[in-house]
Amino acid sequence: MLAGCIHNDLPYPIVVPNVTSMTVQDAVNVEIDYEARQVTVYVSETTDLRNVVVQSVAFDVDFTKASIPLLGNHDLTSPLKFTLTTYQDYEWTLKAVRPVERYFKVLGQIGSTIIDEHNLRVIAMVAEGTDLGNVTVTSFKLGPKDITTYSKTPEQMKDFNEVQTVDVTAFGVTERWHIYVDITDISVEISKVNPWTTSAYVTAMASADKENIFRYRQKGTEQWSEVPESDVTADGGTFVAYIRGLMPETEYEVMVASGDESTPVTVFTTAPATRIPNGSFEYASLVSGSNYYKFYDPSCGVTEGETMFWGSGNGEGAEGVNGSAAMGIIITTIDKQNKVDGKQSVCAVTSQMAGILAAGNIFTGQFAGLVGTEGGKVNFGRPWSTRPVALKLHCRYTTSNIDIIGKKLPPGVSVTKEDYDRAQIKVALGCWDYRKYGGTKESPVHVNTTDAGTFVDFGKDPSTIANGDLIIHKDGYYLNGSEKVSAATGEWAEYTIPLVYHDLETLPTHIIVSCASSQFGDYFTGCSSSKLWIDAVELVY
Repeated sequence: MLAGCIHNDLPYPIVVPNVTSMTVQDAVNVEIDYEARQVTVYVSETTDLRNVVVQSVAFDVDFTKASIPLLGNHDLTSPLKFTLTTYQDYEWTLKAVRPVERYFKVLGQIGSTIIDEHNLRVIAMVAEGTDLGNVTVTSFKLGPKDITTYSKTPEQMKDFNEVQTVDVTAFGVTERWHIYVDITDISVEISKVNPWTTSAYVTAMASADKENIFRYRQKGTEQWSEVPESDVTADGGTFVAYIRGLMPETEYEVMVASGDESTPVTVFTTAPATRIPNGSFEYASLVSGSNYYKFYDPSCGVTEGETMFWGSGNGEGAEGVNGSAAMGIIITTIDKQNKVDGKQSVCAVTSQMAGILAAGNIFTGQFAGLVGTEGGKVNFGRPWSTRPVALKLHCRYTTSNIDIIGKKLPPGVSVTKEDYDRAQIKVALGCWDYRKYGGTKESPVHVNTTDAGTFVDFGKDPSTIANGDLIIHKDGYYLNGSEKVSAATGEWAEYTIPLVYHDLETLPTHIIVSCASSQFGDYFTGCSSSKLWIDAVELVY
C-alpha cells in the first residue's frame, strides 16, 4: 500500500538530439543546419526527387528515436518533417535541392538570358535591326541533362514576333515554358565593375557575334592595355574580364569596344592592401597580476598593438574572462628564442590536466569562458573588409603520437594512439551575423567546444565568402584538403594558404584566423606535448 503512494516528480533532463551525418545516394552535398534543425540534400540534376534514397544517418545522442524510418526511399518533392525524441520531442526537416543548369542562346544576343524558373519564362535580348521573324537559336537546355525531351527543336523556333512555347518533359512531368526574344537599344555597355586590391572583374553586355575587347589604364596615363582573350569569359552576350596586376588604392579607367562601337570610360578604384594587425605578435603584455600573456599591449603606443585582435584559450581579455590559465594551464605563450620576424613569436602548447587535454591556440577573436572542466566558449572573428587571395605565415611544429583520445570525435573520424597529432590553421572571410551565429558584433561566430552544433564548416557555411586550411603533420603538410606534401616541420617553414572563394561579389565583414596545436583539440584528442610556433602572419593580395 505504501509503495503505491510513491511517485516520481523529478524532471527529465533536457537532451537535444542532432543529426550529425547523413549519406544519400547520388548526393552532391549534404548540409546540416543545427539551429534550423534541417538537413538539406543537394542531388544531381538527373535524380528523381520522388525516389531519394537515404543510406545512413547518425545522431549525437545514442538513444535518439525518429518518428519515421529515415533509411530507404523518400519522396522529397516537398520537405519531409520528422521528429527526433530523447526525453523531449524535436521537429526536424529533410529537404532536397536539385539545381538544374538551364540556358537559351540566340545568334547576335546582347547580355545574358533571363531564365525565370518559377514562372517558366525565358527572355533573350537582341540588337536593334534584328529580324524577330528569323531568329537563329544556337542552343538551349531547360531540363535535366540526357533525360529531358522537348516538343520543339531549335530549328522549329525561328519566329519570335510572338512568344514561343515549348513543352519540357522529365521524370514523367511536363512543364510548358514561354520563350521571348526582345529588341534592346544597347549595343555595348559596361554593367558592373568589381574591384579587388590588385585585380578587378569588369562585366559588359555586347553582341555575342562580334569581337569584344576590354581596355584599361591607370587614370592619368595615356597608354591602354588590352585584357587577354584568355581572361575573358562569355555567357551569351554577357562578358566578364578579369584584369590582373593592378596596384592597391589606385584609380583606373576601363572601356569596351564591340565591333565599331565602344562604351564611355568607366573609372574605378582598387581596394587597399590592409595588413593583419600584430601579425608578428610583437605587441604582448602580461595579464595584470598574472604570469601569462595577452596578445596586445595597451601601453605600446602603436595603434595595431594597443587593442585586442588576437585571443587565446588562456582566457586573457578586456573583460577578464577565465580560461585554461584559471586551472593552472598556460596553453599559449610568447617565445623570445624561437622566432622568424622581430623579437618574438607565439607558441601554442597542447597540455593536459588529470587526463583532460587542452590544445594550444591563437585566433582572431576573444575567449568567452569555460564550460566547467569540459571545454570552452570562443567568439571568433574580427571586423574586415578587404579580399586577400591567401594567408602567409611561418610555423614550426613538434609533436608525437596521440596519447589522449576524447569520448567523441567528429563524424567519420577515427584515431588511435598509433596516429600522430596534427596542427591546424584555418582562415575564413565572411558576413556572419552575430545574431544568427551567437557571438558579438566584433566577433560574431560563437563556438562552444562541448556542443558540436555550434561548430562551423567554412567550406559549406552559407555566410562564408572564402576559406583555406593548413594541416601540419609530423613530416609534411596538407593545403585545402590536397595530397600530403612531404617536408620537414620540426624547423621553421613558410606556408601560403590559398583562399578558395565561394562568392566573388560580396565584400566580407569579418576575418577569422585560427591556429591550434592539435587538430582535434576541440574533441579533447591529441598529443599532450605538441607545440606549434607561429610568426610573421600576413595577407597576400
